[in-house]
Amino acid sequence: MAKAMKDEMDSKDVAKALEAEVFPILRDAGFSRFKTRTAWRPREHVVDVLDFRSLGSYLASAIGATSHSFGSATGVYYKAMHAVPWAVEAPPELPEEPHCQARRILSKSIFQIWCRRPDVWYVGRRGRNLGRVMADVRRAVREQALPWLERYGELERALEAFERQKESEMRPGIMLEVLGGELDSFARAEAACALALACGQRDRARRALERLLANPYYERISDIRQQAEQRLALI
Repeated sequence: MAKAMKDEMDSKDVAKALEAEVFPILRDAGFSRFKTRTAWRPREHVVDVLDFRSLGSYLASAIGATSHSFGSATGVYYKAMHAVPWAVEAPPELPEEPHCQARRILSKSIFQIWCRRPDVWYVGRRGRNLGRVMADVRRAVREQALPWLERYGELERALEAFERQKESEMRPGIMLEVLGGELDSFARAEAACALALACGQRDRARRALERLLANPYYERISDIRQQAEQRLALI
C-alpha cells in the first residue's frame, strides 16, 4: 500500500510543476506575488489574478477525473470600486480571483479522452501526462490569460464591456467570460459606475445606475433600488 501511494500523484506534485514551469512566465510578465497556486500582478488601476484550482475529490468523482486534475481562471480587480463616493473600505492588496469584477476561465487545447471538459486539465494518477499538460497550460497563459488581462486592464475598454457585452460560455453550462451577470444587473452597474467615474465621465456613471433602476427585474427589490438612488444623489 505504501509503495502504491508513493507511485501516485497528488495536488502537491501538480503545484510544484506549476511553480517550476508556469510561474516563470508570469514573473516575466510582471507578476510579483505568489501563493501555492495563485499569482498576483498589482498595477496602477487594477490587480491581476491568475489561479489554478485542484478539483478536489468531490468534483473529481462527479466528472470522472483525478482529484489533482485542475482548472484555471484569471481575473481583474478594479481599484476604482473603492474610489467611489460611497466606498468605505480600501481595495484588497491580494484579491481572490472569484472576487474580481471581470473573470475569464482558461480552456485547454489538447484532447483528453478521460476528461473532455474544456475547462479541466486531466492529470493521470501517476502523472505520466503531466509534461504535456504543463505545456498546454503555458500556451493557455500566453495566448489566453495575458492578452485578456491587458484588454481588461484598460479602464475605458473595460467600461464598455460592462455596459454592452454579454457573458459567454465555452459550451452550455461551462462559462468562459464572467462580468457579474446580466446586462444592467446590480454588479454590472456597480462596476460600470466606478469605472466611468475613474475615467472622469460623471454622466456615464449616472447612466449606469439609471439603467439599473429601469431594469424590470429590480422593480420590487426595494433595498437595491434605494441603494442605487442614494448613489445617484452622490454623483
